[in-house]
Amino acid sequence: MSTARIRRGIVAGIDGSDGALEAAAWAASAARRFEEPLRLVHVLPKHPNSADGHPEGDEFLDAAERTVLDGQRDLDVERSTHPGPPAHALVELSKTARMLVLGPAATSEMKSVVAGSDVVRVSNRAECPVVVWRGIQGHEVSETRPVVVGVDGSELSDLAVAHAFEFAAFFGAPLVAVHTWAEHSTLGAWYSEERRFTDWSDLVQHEEAWLAESLAGWRENYPDVEVTRCLERGGPMKVLLEYSFGAQLIAVGSHGRNPFTASIVGSTSQSLIHHARCPVLICRKG
Repeated sequence: MSTARIRRGIVAGIDGSDGALEAAAWAASAARRFEEPLRLVHVLPKHPNSADGHPEGDEFLDAAERTVLDGQRDLDVERSTHPGPPAHALVELSKTARMLVLGPAATSEMKSVVAGSDVVRVSNRAECPVVVWRGIQGHEVSETRPVVVGVDGSELSDLAVAHAFEFAAFFGAPLVAVHTWAEHSTLGAWYSEERRFTDWSDLVQHEEAWLAESLAGWRENYPDVEVTRCLERGGPMKVLLEYSFGAQLIAVGSHGRNPFTASIVGSTSQSLIHHARCPVLICRKG
């Protein structure tokens, strides 16, 4: 008998902010493509007194429901409130959800490091993919703008590739797979001081072949997805931020570092959460 966990629904966190409403509208567009119910969730700051009720939360959920339906009835919408704190409640919901969708981080990247951020906490701990809304190019799923995925060969990168192919297939969108390299990164035997000022064409060919091979199985599983492979010289953080300008979604893996450690060693996912020009899909093992 299978013990695999059944995941259902796209969960959108609602906190009354404009960003959360925009994120919910994107989540509704994605839910229609995935043919999943949309679950609008408001997290209360503390356990509510049942006699007092929670009218503010109801108002937030009412506004979100109006936004996602927009006069239509083509979407199964569920709504609920949960006791806080927000990050804990959303991580608990991630254990059974297909996807979480959150509004943009309400703090700067530096403040997230010092004081923490619920968006970063959830992204680093969730047991399902998390989409962090970056509302630059509208909330409708597009069949023309690509889904972009960062590829580095790690286990979590492979997970991001799997989800990126799935999203591209459901969206009917092209996929752009981006792999980066730099002289001073871990290039193994390819790098030495003697090679520093030499022709890097052999390395580029090697990396191109590796990227093609790493995507081959997924291309067989999703033959209708148009795939473009891109090999870029530079750091992944800078390169992927540039690709986010033309993307509708950018997918990366997250190792779940705490914000302070991420600030020291560099976290591509955290930088994208704060600066990307499109929604960011954070993939973790669940």
